[in-house]
Amino acid sequence: MIPRILHFIWLQAEGSRPWSLSHHVCLRSAVERIGPASAYFHCNTEPGGKWWELTRPYVTPRPVAAPTEVFGNPLVHVAHRADVLRLRTLLEQGGIYLDCDVLVHRAFDDLLDNRVVLGREGADEAEGGLCNAVILAEPGAAFLQRWYEGYRTFRSKGQDAFWGEHSVKLPARLAREHPEEVTLLPPDAFFWPRGDAEGLRLLFGPAGGRELRGRYANHLWETIAWWQHLKDLTPGQVRARDGAFHAWARDYVAELPDRYGAPGVLELAGRKLRWAARKLGG
Repeated sequence: MIPRILHFIWLQAEGSRPWSLSHHVCLRSAVERIGPASAYFHCNTEPGGKWWELTRPYVTPRPVAAPTEVFGNPLVHVAHRADVLRLRTLLEQGGIYLDCDVLVHRAFDDLLDNRVVLGREGADEAEGGLCNAVILAEPGAAFLQRWYEGYRTFRSKGQDAFWGEHSVKLPARLAREHPEEVTLLPPDAFFWPRGDAEGLRLLFGPAGGRELRGRYANHLWETIAWWQHLKDLTPGQVRARDGAFHAWARDYVAELPDRYGAPGVLELAGRKLRWAARKLGG
């Protein structure tokens, strides 16, 4: 039995994105629609700013140290550190892990009788593997233990050819070898539209709409969508735009002023200085 406990992970590093409107909407949607017994926010540093002020009452922050190695293999990129931390957390406690860019549409109650639940990224293996942005698991699940043990061969040094080897490809292989240990859901459960140009157009462009709502949730593919669609997004912009995400998010910002959370003059100036310093530093 999968416990109704929510887990989120937030590991800040140099150049990390700030806590934003989309993060707030996603966490609030998860807490309100899943109705967890507890919602833990595992972080090495709490976010700041107005959007975090709104989000914090929905979760219990838990300080963590980001792992820097796994089985002696260095974890260079913060994303890989988060990958390992989510497996360790679920093995110990069980529950529902969600990336902070997963917008939840309905309760997960009908999934909780499984041992482990994962969603496919593509319609078949040729299109993609199993995405670790959403993981449901009972404590000590055999499938998660195999997945974690697989990190003995971890070799990625960042955004390289091995980037998704252990987070996407490895669980897909393990699911083929041990199908009795995991329940696989089709892409429309969590991961459709996909994180490509067409998928982002459907999620954020004017052609989108509520009919794109995932069976349980929609992954917003923040890493790809941030600069064009999510950075500095304000309630006013959510109300003015006609994309699928904007339609889903409106109820969560309905009472907020149009410019709530918009960066001020000093913040924008600071960003320019940091950008110039990085450019000069090569």
